[in-house]
Amino acid sequence: MRHRLRTVLGTLVLAASSLAATTTSAAPTLEQAVVSAMTDRSRADGSALAAAGAGTEVNVQRSTPSGDWVFGSSVIKAPNVDGAYPEGWLFVAQRVAGGWKVGLDGSAEFADLAGRAPSAVVSQGEKRTFAANAAAAAARAAAPAAQAAPTGLSLPYPVGASWRIIGGPHGWSGQPRPWSSIDLDSRAANREVLAAQSGRAYWVCSNGGHIRIIHDNGWTTEYYHLLNEIRPNGTQLQMGAYLGLTSTRVPCGGSAGSNHVHFALKSGSSWVALQDKTIGGWTYFEGSSAYGGGARRGATTRYTGDWIQNYGTETGGRTFENTANHDVADLGQAESPITVTGVPGNAPTTLGVYVDVHHGWRGDLRIDLIGPTGQTYRLRDPAPADDGTIIHENYTRDASGSPAEGTWRLRVTDVDANHSGYIDAWSLTF
Repeated sequence: MRHRLRTVLGTLVLAASSLAATTTSAAPTLEQAVVSAMTDRSRADGSALAAAGAGTEVNVQRSTPSGDWVFGSSVIKAPNVDGAYPEGWLFVAQRVAGGWKVGLDGSAEFADLAGRAPSAVVSQGEKRTFAANAAAAAARAAAPAAQAAPTGLSLPYPVGASWRIIGGPHGWSGQPRPWSSIDLDSRAANREVLAAQSGRAYWVCSNGGHIRIIHDNGWTTEYYHLLNEIRPNGTQLQMGAYLGLTSTRVPCGGSAGSNHVHFALKSGSSWVALQDKTIGGWTYFEGSSAYGGGARRGATTRYTGDWIQNYGTETGGRTFENTANHDVADLGQAESPITVTGVPGNAPTTLGVYVDVHHGWRGDLRIDLIGPTGQTYRLRDPAPADDGTIIHENYTRDASGSPAEGTWRLRVTDVDANHSGYIDAWSLTF
């Protein structure tokens, strides 16, 4: 009997040991895998935010029915103290043997996973945007001279309006460099924060208030403290689209003493110093400490506490235009040429393209810019549900692979039946 009891107890001990081993070696959940990836990234960037213990978020925004592919946003929250801001990423995750493979935006893993993900998780339009953004950011990193080129970005409020700089160049989280951010407030009834350029927009915090826009030209813009904000999920926005209102909201932590938008600049996965960057027609400079400094435009200088008018994507470069009408027949195609002279070298990484097209159903249109050597730059894809009739849009493209001088063409193609239109005018700004 004792022998049998020892045998039974031995079997139970082995079973318990086996269960414990299985439990210990269980594959990480999606949330655990994403939190691990963003914590590793944060620490590699030299941030101590993960150690602050304010918590994390993993927000699933799309997935396949099987749950094997997932797209969403993830956040390391900030403590509610002055100068602290959350760190957020978009992520793509694929279930693999033993757990999950996770890529955070701006990384090689993200590019790989986004490229392979089903279109229900990462759309074809998003794949193009992510690829264009990564390529332009890489080209800029490889060419130091391009770092000081105009960004092709507007300020995040209406063109022609003036807002106050209540915080000059400073880090995303206050003091730490690079000083990639400025704080802006209208100090007026109109507190609407607008997209600084066309691109794909995403909400980051689960409670809203934080929007990221990924632009084709390699820049990414960030907007925090928003109130009554939109909740974009890869939405293609045009420059000037409404994002939200300035406020003191801190949905993922941090602090704000007065209504404003915390506006910041990234390239690829990295924050970028605003020093010598031109946004909204102003070139920014740092002060002796964070939140100081200001902006210059020609002989005009504005410091923290001053007001600056938004001049849009104006770069001060040469502009060439064609104002002749070119008809776009139903299911047809039209091209309008511009001949560029007196601009040596290649086109810039931030070539500005303004398009004025009228059409019975603008969603039928595909618009391309054709360089002097035939290289094509997609400006607009068809959008069948878009029943508007006018396109007045500014685009920015990295056209550094084309010579500046020569004949550029705007090609407008009608891909669906029943409507026609015309190219009214267009321009290039170098």
